[in-house]
Amino acid sequence: MKRAMHYTIDGQAVHYELEGESITGDDHILLKQDDDLTAQAAWHQAGYTLAPFLELAQFHALNRGIESLIYQLMEEETGKAITPFPLYTYHQQVDDDLHAALISRIRGCFKADLLPIPRQVIEDRIGQICGISLTLSNPALNGDAYFCLRIVRPGVKADNNPPHRDVYLDHLRNGINIYAPLAGSNALSSLPIMPGSHLLSEAEIARTDSGAKINGSPFTVPCITAVKEDLALIRPNPHINEIMVFSPYLVHGGAINMNEDITRVSLEMRFFRK
Repeated sequence: MKRAMHYTIDGQAVHYELEGESITGDDHILLKQDDDLTAQAAWHQAGYTLAPFLELAQFHALNRGIESLIYQLMEEETGKAITPFPLYTYHQQVDDDLHAALISRIRGCFKADLLPIPRQVIEDRIGQICGISLTLSNPALNGDAYFCLRIVRPGVKADNNPPHRDVYLDHLRNGINIYAPLAGSNALSSLPIMPGSHLLSEAEIARTDSGAKINGSPFTVPCITAVKEDLALIRPNPHINEIMVFSPYLVHGGAINMNEDITRVSLEMRFFRK
């Protein structure tokens, strides 16, 4: 059954079409039974914080490496040499078919050994922010460690996940997330979140039972369809070489890029107690 739905980002309505039935959970707080990696942080009640990321040389090395990875994927898909370009102009370099092919390669994320800088540099930094020792190794995935890239073209609703909570996928529970902008992330495109929603009861959240179709595109993560009275998100908007550290129990996503001519590229990673 198709339904017209909407949520807001900084008060601006975003409309979409949903296919999938909604359910509401029992009256319990999911995070209370899991490992809350925000528990000792001053930002626990909000569920997120913004912080400086890396030393400048480390950040430049990370950014150049991610650019090279994207160019390499494009060359593998097209069979042609790619002239380097600013990542925020990505939408000018690809058509829909090439973008779809690239996203199929990116969707499953990348093993951490492909990171352009040592993973421990990032693990140590996020551990400092959270006040605990952290690792990229996911115990629910036999200790495998990954990093993810997001590429969201301007105005293309199919490029972003719907509002969701990662932790409805069991292997993403008990962690902490980061959003690190690499290009084109600003007040119109950065990742939206709903502060404090990590502490909501499941009885206050309506979501699809499993994945859903949003504007005709399928997603594996359940879509949040309602939260208490309004599904209202904000964009905290970290700047380049800043990060947003946030609980995966927060409602987040739905990050439609409202810029007219700028692609947003970001690095997203998940950490677990060491």
